[in-house]
Amino acid sequence: METKRTRRHLRTRQAILDAARVIIAEEGPAALSMRALADRIDYSAAGLYEYFGSKEEIIAAVCAEGQQRLYAAMHAVDPGLPPAEHLHAIGLAYIRFALEHPDYFLLMFTTAPPPNQADAPSAAVHDALHGEGSAYGLLVQTIQRGIDAGAFLVRPGFGLDEMAYAAWTLVHGIAMLRTTALRHYPLDLAAADEQVLHNFKRGLQGT
Repeated sequence: METKRTRRHLRTRQAILDAARVIIAEEGPAALSMRALADRIDYSAAGLYEYFGSKEEIIAAVCAEGQQRLYAAMHAVDPGLPPAEHLHAIGLAYIRFALEHPDYFLLMFTTAPPPNQADAPSAAVHDALHGEGSAYGLLVQTIQRGIDAGAFLVRPGFGLDEMAYAAWTLVHGIAMLRTTALRHYPLDLAAADEQVLHNFKRGLQGT
């Protein structure tokens, strides 16, 4: 049973992560320090070490929280849609997440991996990408379903992994540009996104 002490611990931990996200969004990762966090939440810097061992651990935890939220946004798409439509919809969900949560998105994809993952073997990286609760794993599952249903055409040198890679780089490129260089670009980018994803979907279908 969850105790009052446990609830207080979880609230403080979340307050640390929320404050870290705000600092990073406003001033960048370099501005994050235990002292800055302590000042932001009116807590002692020494007391923060009860929750996290370093600012790098805090950044990793914020990134993990962002990954969970990205997965939830994509997972909310109706899985009963035909594979091609499901792929299209989760692509739009990915872009929408980036636009609605640029603080999470930019930190997740512009921060070096934590030290304990930097030298991880390729098999471990593969498992992390494809694991339960992974946005990329959900993408792979959707494409596999399309292949199994005959909706996506496998060609020499362009199978499941290549399709998933191509889909990810496409939506990620769109999302990154729209949250940075093209954030205020005077064009209906949402309509352009729809068309780009539609054309990509047609390419997978071989039409």
